[in-house]
Amino acid sequence: LLGWLFFLRPAGEDAQTAPSPSPTVAAAVRAVDTPVPEPTATPFSPRTVTIRAVGDVMMHDEQLRAAARPGEGYDFSPQYADIAPSLSSADYTIANLETTVGLYSDQPYSGFPMFNAPPELLTALREAGVEFVTMANNHILDRFYDGMLLTMDNVEAAGLAYGGVNRSKEEQLEPNIVEVGGVKLGMLCYTDYTNGLEKRSDPQARESGVNYIEDADFAAEVQKLREAGADAVIAYMHWGREYRREANDEQRAVTDRLLAAGVDVILGSHPHVVQPAGMREVTLADGTKHEALVAYSLGNFNSAMTDEYTDSGIILEFTLVEQEAGGFAVENIGFVPTYCWEKDGVFTTIPALPCYDEAPEGMSDAQHQRRRKSVDDVTGLSLEEKPAPGVAPEGTIECKFWGLGGDGTVGANKNSIKIIGDHTDKYIQA
Repeated sequence: LLGWLFFLRPAGEDAQTAPSPSPTVAAAVRAVDTPVPEPTATPFSPRTVTIRAVGDVMMHDEQLRAAARPGEGYDFSPQYADIAPSLSSADYTIANLETTVGLYSDQPYSGFPMFNAPPELLTALREAGVEFVTMANNHILDRFYDGMLLTMDNVEAAGLAYGGVNRSKEEQLEPNIVEVGGVKLGMLCYTDYTNGLEKRSDPQARESGVNYIEDADFAAEVQKLREAGADAVIAYMHWGREYRREANDEQRAVTDRLLAAGVDVILGSHPHVVQPAGMREVTLADGTKHEALVAYSLGNFNSAMTDEYTDSGIILEFTLVEQEAGGFAVENIGFVPTYCWEKDGVFTTIPALPCYDEAPEGMSDAQHQRRRKSVDDVTGLSLEEKPAPGVAPEGTIECKFWGLGGDGTVGANKNSIKIIGDHTDKYIQA
């Protein structure tokens, strides 16, 4: 009975008599207020994208004959084999496709004056490193409106992005943005004219098929691209007078419109020769200062033209660098002088500086002297002044390609450019 009484005692009696536990060290520590460290700011890490751009990709009869493989089609890869490493040494490479592509009706492939190339040309360009082509140029209607649509189909099938042409008004109004390494590039591609062929084509060619400079509202187009998320805007214009080595008043006027709209990079084609380039600084409508790269003409990239300066061109290189305060700046500007010559019957584009001193195998002395003169005329270097790879020349050498003179070139600290020997060796122009 006493045992049962023990087990039936209220639990509270034990609780009242049990001694209270002493606080532990851990509890005492927890009772102290510990300061929370301030979060450290993440260092700004800018996004960057390096672009290379080339001029006119032509299709003359000589190029067609050299690429023909009877019974097998065409192979244009030899035309670009020597320059492919330079084309692919960037995050993104742009070119002007100055020909229609694909057989139209019963008409055969042809060169000047109505350019039409086999689809194998696009395969060769893509494999060499080109990723975007502008098709807004004076030859895009050489097979009329239906030929332009066929060209668009072939360009898409080759895996190339493009600009300057549209299948509908709705497509023309859509912002054209390509994303490269997390950077969104807004692309504006326009031509001055289409050789009057819009009058012989479907009316839709003139209404919305081709982007014409005279119709453009650049301010509205840039705003549309920015609202669609474009981090930077690149314009590629087909303009100017053929074979003229200086920009004309019309090119400068259009450039002013593009700059006022806030375009970051302006590229040009059509003259078939290299024209000057440089940095421009303008004040935008909101009062902010804006700097942009302008290259009036990149010259021919690959063609069968042999008149003086038409066999020379450049690969322009620049890097778009994100700024902590917002926007992107154009930095690390350089160019690869190129030369196109008939090598074993094939018009082949090569980087011009690596063979400055000695002619490549198969090139005559006369042609080598002509090629070297074309490099001198573009770069401002001469055989005696040419520095060793990776070594800067002493003092300042005038680079004839670089500098816009009265166009508003910015200060000397922004007016320097690399002269790039090929995809590895670089010649520094300060």
